[in-house]
Amino acid sequence: MLGPCARLLLAAVLGSAVVPGSLTAQAGVQGIVTDAATGTPLEFANVVLEASGVDRYADGTDRNGYYQIGGIEAGAYILRVERLGYALHEEPLTFFGRETPTVSIRLSPEPVTLEEVMVGRGNGGAVRRELGRQRVTPIDLARIPVPAGSGDLASYLQTLPGVVTTGDRGGQLFVRGGTHTGNLSLIDGLPIFQPFHIVGFFSAFPEDLVANADFYGGGFGPRYSGRTSAVLDVQMRDGDRTQYRGSGSVSPFLAEMVVEGPADRAGRWSWLASARRSLIEETSPSVLGRPEPLRFESQFLKLSFLGDDNARCSAMALRTADRGRMDPEDLVSQVSWENVVYGGRCVVPHEGSHRLIEADIGVSRVRSSAVVREASGFFSDLERFQLEVITTDLARGIPYEFGVSVSLDETQYDLAELFSQLRSKDFLWVWKSYVEADINLGERIRMRPGAVLHITRPTRGIEPRLRVSWRPWGREEEELSAAIGLYRQTITGISDSRDAGSVFVAWRPTPGNRPMEALHVLLGWQQTLSPGLHGSIETFYKRLRQIPVPVWNTTAEFDTQLALAKGRVFGADLRIEYARPPFYGFAGYGWSWTEYEAAQDHFSVWFGEPVQRYHPPHDRRHQVNAMLRADLGPLEAAIRWQLGTGLPFTRPLGFDEAFDFRRTIEDVHTTHGRTRSLLEKPYQGKLPAFHRLDISVAGTIGLPFGDVEVQAGAVNVYDRRNLFYYDLYTQRRLDQLPIAPYLSLRLEVP
Repeated sequence: MLGPCARLLLAAVLGSAVVPGSLTAQAGVQGIVTDAATGTPLEFANVVLEASGVDRYADGTDRNGYYQIGGIEAGAYILRVERLGYALHEEPLTFFGRETPTVSIRLSPEPVTLEEVMVGRGNGGAVRRELGRQRVTPIDLARIPVPAGSGDLASYLQTLPGVVTTGDRGGQLFVRGGTHTGNLSLIDGLPIFQPFHIVGFFSAFPEDLVANADFYGGGFGPRYSGRTSAVLDVQMRDGDRTQYRGSGSVSPFLAEMVVEGPADRAGRWSWLASARRSLIEETSPSVLGRPEPLRFESQFLKLSFLGDDNARCSAMALRTADRGRMDPEDLVSQVSWENVVYGGRCVVPHEGSHRLIEADIGVSRVRSSAVVREASGFFSDLERFQLEVITTDLARGIPYEFGVSVSLDETQYDLAELFSQLRSKDFLWVWKSYVEADINLGERIRMRPGAVLHITRPTRGIEPRLRVSWRPWGREEEELSAAIGLYRQTITGISDSRDAGSVFVAWRPTPGNRPMEALHVLLGWQQTLSPGLHGSIETFYKRLRQIPVPVWNTTAEFDTQLALAKGRVFGADLRIEYARPPFYGFAGYGWSWTEYEAAQDHFSVWFGEPVQRYHPPHDRRHQVNAMLRADLGPLEAAIRWQLGTGLPFTRPLGFDEAFDFRRTIEDVHTTHGRTRSLLEKPYQGKLPAFHRLDISVAGTIGLPFGDVEVQAGAVNVYDRRNLFYYDLYTQRRLDQLPIAPYLSLRLEVP
């Protein structure tokens, strides 16, 4: 059943969806715009139908390079397509009645000036959002200093005000108060459950492989479902269709290699392959002055096909593997996880209609295991088969998306020594369908109403969602946006949040088959302040329900039970970005407040209150990020500073000696029992603030056989002792990385 807020939201969505469109729509045109050299779809291309020197109809391409224009009156037109960095394309079109031709265009690249690259719309940036979506490009990734030969999406996301990480290791990101397992991560349309590596700078999405990525901090549309926090939708690029290319890089943190090229003489097929492996485990004793037993690797392969009608199909496979110890001195505890994702995707324009068809099919698997202190070990295994079909079409002149998907999850897990007697094997199937319309009310208001219907065993429900943008003065430079939506999650990752040193995650259906639920409300404003200077602010509120949390006791016990909590989150993100040659920079500030609430019977009776409220360990109140990058001719220099206020933790009160008289009767006068840590109420303390300065300088050397990029820099330049966590079991402090100088070399061979 829907609650009062959900019923009101559903009524608003349905009311918006029945706004009448153009009843005089007679003809239309659709197509896909691609790069003529590589076949890559081009987003943000402007497609205009011009008649008698006047622009009559226009649209912009989406992430698939797709455009569609309906309601075209009969007559002769000039079709004009333009995009930054490409030659202008023009061709005549004549419409006589109800025809809907497919006109796909391949734009030829042309050189652009540095200023155009810096300020062009197609280069993303963390200020500009489109109905909550933030587009990330390889140019954005390259701007952030990373101790490797190229940028990485993990490092970029951590510069955003609402994204919190608990340390430089562990592979967990929290977005605007949500859990790290509440984030949906997709690679070419297929889910990847743990995409971030155990070393916090890196992920499965390096700069050299990413075509583009869409990031939603909340309020995302019905295309994405099954998660309650945020969305990261990554499109991996195709290989080069015209020539063989390769690159390789090495640094104290990482070694990687990328090769690509055509797979046939006609230029229709291409392939792309990559391999990466961390080196920090081998180099840390000499570079960092202490061992860091952390290791990860990944392999990626993609085969792509481009048809004459710009239909595209691809097949890809990805494997990542991570393992390590959070505490270098603990020789027993260890955690590991492995992702395997493989499948295919096709994007096909339907001739004679305004329809674009997308289809994804594949398998995603994540395996995790851990040994923590005296436990013998536990594991988790999740495998998902997924099939999804999405169509984009016009109804009475209104563009809309309709999608259907089915997924089957098989989970196995053994957590009996961590969460008492939690051991099971489960199957979960989910059928989903969604619809979302794209309605323009005049030239200033754009609405995206939609809803998701999901059916599983034993639950079913509707998740209404609505996104709106308003340009008060009809200009792109000033825009107000809002979003509201209901989100449910039927599979979740269980972790022991009592212990920051344990990053083991077990994936399973939500406890009691009661899905996690979140209501998102967002309101934001973005504006161009002056040429090259942009600013944005976005406020948010989330109401959370059915959050799995560990039961708390007054002693630091290893095993526990699971309970369900409620939560509230509200805050605001502010970002200012400057892009004018020779400088690029930004400053961001995030404020957030997260509170969980659980019943007294989920705690020890010692607390003596009917309801316990506490701030979870990812509740960071204030966060600041700033970066400046300068083009100094032959060199590029970058400096980045970040600050985060202390995260909550549970303070120890003291110790006692406990005896277990169930096995034997001990003499309490002559023997010692098991030493226990006595704890205060959960998360009443605050860790010290975290702050760090990173710098880098890079330059390129041209050689006869290719270009060599040399980058020198350091992480944590002023060697701040940032606390990673305080081990309640051993009463010992563990710090994050000390000053870490590095030198990376990257060779690119055309």
